[in-house]
Amino acid sequence: MNALSFILAIVAGGLGAGLRYGATVALPPKKEGFPLAIFIVNVVGSFLIGVFTALLINTVLSTELGFILVAGFCGGFTTMSTFAVESVERMQSGKWVIAGLNIIGSTAAGLLAVGAGYVIAGGPLSS
Repeated sequence: MNALSFILAIVAGGLGAGLRYGATVALPPKKEGFPLAIFIVNVVGSFLIGVFTALLINTVLSTELGFILVAGFCGGFTTMSTFAVESVERMQSGKWVIAGLNIIGSTAAGLLAVGAGYVIAGGPLSS
């Protein structure tokens, strides 16, 4: 990796984080309700990671650009830590069903979104 790629990854990460922040401002989480903003961000980010991975495999994207998009943009955009905090907060307030829906729903939707992005972008179905 060269210095320019490093700087571009930082910029891409900042852009992703800024968009995530915008989503949480647009759809602010309610302490006990379903954390919709982070759910949407993580599903969209998972879809994009699937797309970018397929494009990398098919050599449509260079390795450097792929890493800038996946680790930089998607890494800044998606958030495992906020997902975890929001789930724990629901558990602490006794909202076990909402916490469970967030944990199971986010995991399942994220996996499906990665797979959908991967297939839509032409990722190979078998190795």
